Amino acid sequence: MKIKPEKNQVTWAITIFILAIALMIAYYIIFDGRTLVNSIGGVVDSLSGIIIGVVIAFVLLPLLEGIEEKILYPLYKLFGKETSEYAKEDRKKREQIRKIAILLTMVIFILIIYSLFRIIIPQLIDSIKEIATNLPIYVNNVDEYSNLFLSNNPELQKLIDSQLDAYYENLSEFLTKKLLPMLPSVDTMFKFASKSVFSIVGVMIDLIVGTIVAIYVLNSKEKFTTVGKKMAYSFFREDFANELIGGFRFTKTTFESFIGGKIIDSLIIGVICYIGALILKIDYPVLISVIVGVTNIIPFFGPYIGGIAGALLLVLIDPIEALIFLIFVIVLQQFDGNILGPMILGSSTGLSSFWVIFSITLFGGLWGIIGWLIGVPIFAVFYAFVGWITNILLEKRKLSTNTEDYYDLAYIENKEYKPLSNKENVKFNASKEADTFKKIFNVEGIKKAARQKKVAKKGKTSDQEDKS
Repeated sequence: MKIKPEKNQVTWAITIFILAIALMIAYYIIFDGRTLVNSIGGVVDSLSGIIIGVVIAFVLLPLLEGIEEKILYPLYKLFGKETSEYAKEDRKKREQIRKIAILLTMVIFILIIYSLFRIIIPQLIDSIKEIATNLPIYVNNVDEYSNLFLSNNPELQKLIDSQLDAYYENLSEFLTKKLLPMLPSVDTMFKFASKSVFSIVGVMIDLIVGTIVAIYVLNSKEKFTTVGKKMAYSFFREDFANELIGGFRFTKTTFESFIGGKIIDSLIIGVICYIGALILKIDYPVLISVIVGVTNIIPFFGPYIGGIAGALLLVLIDPIEALIFLIFVIVLQQFDGNILGPMILGSSTGLSSFWVIFSITLFGGLWGIIGWLIGVPIFAVFYAFVGWITNILLEKRKLSTNTEDYYDLAYIENKEYKPLSNKENVKFNASKEADTFKKIFNVEGIKKAARQKKVAKKGKTSDQEDKS
């Protein structure tokens, strides 16, 4: 006699098997991620040029779309060549617009890279070398300031001097032994090139391949999405394929809005910081602005890191200047947090401040600086996925998917919502307990004891009157 499993049993068995594999993979990634990264390192190295190209394309995608939608399409319409985005007869016009947009995008990208290497990086190197050279003078300035203001408090002055010595020693060691040897000069560049010629050639090849791949991805992004939609509807049911495509669209929008918006936001903040540093006559304006702009990419913690790092650097030169810089950075970050950031980013993640801090802490601990940058959009996608699954399960049970309906909820009984505001709903520990203050000081017990004492006193007085 053959035992034939039912269709429902087979479905559950496959679901449990896939879930078990997914849990194992998730456990391996979270708790043994470094081994996983090392094991696929060879594959990543072989595809490094393509990966670089995809990353470049993803970063440049908002710029490309902005040039198309804000400049080229209106220009075509102005000259009587109105173009529909999806009409087949306008395909040649769209291809022309795309090629022009890619050309302008890559020109802007190359100009930014050129400015970075030709203008900003040399000034950064000169500033770091100058700081390393003048470090003893700067430390002596701080020591004189501390002696001037703390002459009446020798114990505090002694403590600050000891901390200053330790700070100077650590900073001096970092600058002279770690940072300065890494900075290029004419001699060191030729020596490095002769020793690492193959590495340099490999990097150049990756950059060239990455640029070509980025151009191809930007030019053919609609083809990739078209093929992806075709495959989704061929492999999955219609409803599941719709949800899958919607999930990819949400993921793309979340990453593009957050990362692209953060880069633009940080670039603007860096430029404003540079202009402000020039007006306030703060030393090393380029170095300070780069620190503020780069750290601003890190959500939530970035502004504090940039402000503190810049202030620690300036306090060696002039403590008053460091204080002015801190006040300026606080004002700048208030402008960024309340005006510029929301204007550029909007609600690109939909996460509360708690989940932003949680995602930065979690993924920063797992992947370092990269985790600080991409942890928020990754968690935003995961958060949206959990919300989607939750709503599906609630709909199957014919329960409300509106979050507000659960605010005053004590429990659900036979599909009926029992509110906390109704004192009769006391099941499942729904009744309100005494607050902590009352528990600690036992206010009710004190009142009860006082009433009993008062009654006893009255009774005793009545007995004495009866005896008399």
